Amino acid sequence: MSTVDQFSAQIGGASMIIASIIGLFFNLSAFRKYLSLEKTSFHVMCISKTVSNSLHILVYLLYNGPSALLYAQLGPELLNRYLNQAIAYGLYCQGPLTQALITINRFLIVYFAPIVIPWYSKWITFGSLSACWIIAAYFSTLIGFPESCLIRFSHQSLTWMHDECPYFIHYILQSDFLFLVLPLAVFSNVMNVFIAIKLFLSSKTQNLSTESCRHRQKTLIRLFIQNCFEDWVYVLDTVNSLFFRNTANHPFLIFIVTLGSNLFTQLADGLVMYVSNYQRNGKRRVNSAKVQNTNRVAGSKQYLSN
Repeated sequence: MSTVDQFSAQIGGASMIIASIIGLFFNLSAFRKYLSLEKTSFHVMCISKTVSNSLHILVYLLYNGPSALLYAQLGPELLNRYLNQAIAYGLYCQGPLTQALITINRFLIVYFAPIVIPWYSKWITFGSLSACWIIAAYFSTLIGFPESCLIRFSHQSLTWMHDECPYFIHYILQSDFLFLVLPLAVFSNVMNVFIAIKLFLSSKTQNLSTESCRHRQKTLIRLFIQNCFEDWVYVLDTVNSLFFRNTANHPFLIFIVTLGSNLFTQLADGLVMYVSNYQRNGKRRVNSAKVQNTNRVAGSKQYLSN
C-alpha cells in the first residue's frame, strides 16, 4: 500500500476535522428538532439515525482526523481497530437499515393512510430499531473472531487496512457490505417509485379543497423527497464502492473515495434532515405571520366600525 507524505496526511486530517464539525452541526440540529416534535414512528427512526450519524462522525473528529493531522497513531492499535470497524461497517450499516424502515413507514402511511395509528406501532418501531442496533454492535466488534479481522486506519496511507483474516467474514467485509447495502438501496428506491405513483394519483383524484387536506398532501410530498435524497446518498456511496475505489491509484485519491466518501455520506444525510426541518420551520413562521396579520386587520376593521 502506497503511503502519503506528512503534509498530505495533515491536509487529509484537517479536512476530516472540518467536515466532521459541519456534519455534527447538521445532525445534532436535526436531532434537537426531532426531539421537540411528536414522537411518531418516522421521527423516532430519524432520531435514531441522527444518533448513529453523530457517533460515526465523532470517530473522525476525535480519532482519525487528529491521527492524520499529527501523523501518528493515537492510543493502542486495538482502539484504532474497534473505532474504524464501527464506522466502516457497524455504524455505517445503520444508515441503509434504518432508511429501509423509514421507506416502509412512508409506504404504509401513503397507501393505507390510517386514521388511528395502532397502539402497538411504536413497539414495532422500537423492536425494529433495536434489531438494527444489535446488528450494528455485532459488526462493530465481530465477537467470536480474532482481532486481525477488525480493520484499522493507517495515518501513513490515509485509508483502511485489511489484515489477514482466515474466515468467511473477511470476504463479506472486503466486499464493503455490498450484499447488504445494495439490496437495501434497490428495495428502498423501488418502494419510492410506488410511493411517487400513489402521491401523483392522489393529487389528481382527491379533493384538496380543505386546508387540512392540502397540508397533509404537502407533508407527504416533503417527507417523500427527504426519503429519496437520503436513499440516494447511500446509493451514490455504494456506486463509489463498486466502480471507483478499485480504479483509484494515488494514495490521496484513495483517501477521498474511501474515508472521504464514508464521512460525506453521514454529513449529507444530516444535511438533508436539517434542510427538511428548516423548510418546515420557515413555512410555519410564514403561516404564523399571516395569521397574526389577518387578526390585526380584523381587529382594526372592528375598531373602525365601532
